[in-house]
Amino acid sequence: MPPVEVIEYCRSPMQESISIEEEARRAAGPLRASLERAGLPLPSWGIVLGSGLHSPPFCDAGSPALQWEFEALPGLHLPTVPGHPGSLEACLVEGIPTLLQRGRIHYYETRDLRPVCLPVFLMREMGVRNLVLTNAAGGLDPSFRPGEFMLVRDHINLMGTNPLLELAAGSPAGRFLDLTSTYDRGLGERLLSLADGCGVSLREGVLVAVAGPAYETPAESRFLRAIGGDAVSMSLVPEAVCARWLGLRTVALSCITNVHSLQEGHPLSHEEVLEAASGSAPVLERLLRSLIASLG
Repeated sequence: MPPVEVIEYCRSPMQESISIEEEARRAAGPLRASLERAGLPLPSWGIVLGSGLHSPPFCDAGSPALQWEFEALPGLHLPTVPGHPGSLEACLVEGIPTLLQRGRIHYYETRDLRPVCLPVFLMREMGVRNLVLTNAAGGLDPSFRPGEFMLVRDHINLMGTNPLLELAAGSPAGRFLDLTSTYDRGLGERLLSLADGCGVSLREGVLVAVAGPAYETPAESRFLRAIGGDAVSMSLVPEAVCARWLGLRTVALSCITNVHSLQEGHPLSHEEVLEAASGSAPVLERLLRSLIASLG
């Protein structure tokens, strides 16, 4: 993985002086104006497409689509990691207004969870109520196979930080957020049922979030498996916590791009992760189209 530049992500005094909610409203302004001019409705669904999972169109063929680069929107930063284009696209998916986020910012790029979570706040500001989070992850369960998807039933946050450290600072009464239902069980059950009909192998498990950017040692992988982890990644969990804070109905899918050997380990590269995720992206599109079509 190439070196990551962090200096450009240092907050400006302006960012320090406004809340993340206000920052999201400012970023939403140009998007809302563009949708209104195009005669397009606000989205009810949001989809975050992680490493290597952004390539399928997802949008309905022939439907109008609007696209914005992260760097063109107030407060958003362009990702520095290959496989993360950093753009938003509003379009119809199975006839339903949807906001697609192609790529994401990671904590290891910024050393700050505010830019990681800002797109989630932006989606809520745009009208999104149902959120699909996706990412690439390493399998800890030895029965997993590369290319499979894991429905995230729960998570273990080992990133060493939490977005609530900032969010709850301005809301002391609500700082003890209940994370019991972070991942909506109804959406999860619907995905499992649809996966069978689509011929998709969909596993279930617990996602462990680590800060990265280095991959895990064999000893670390054994530890993460021992504490209940089925897969490990450097993303998704902070966004899920923010979505829970905002009351969004959230479901999460991890593409298993490699399976950790808990004894000897094996060399792993970011290119390998992207290749595996890209190969499974069409399956993800088929599954998410089925989900959105079934719920409207």
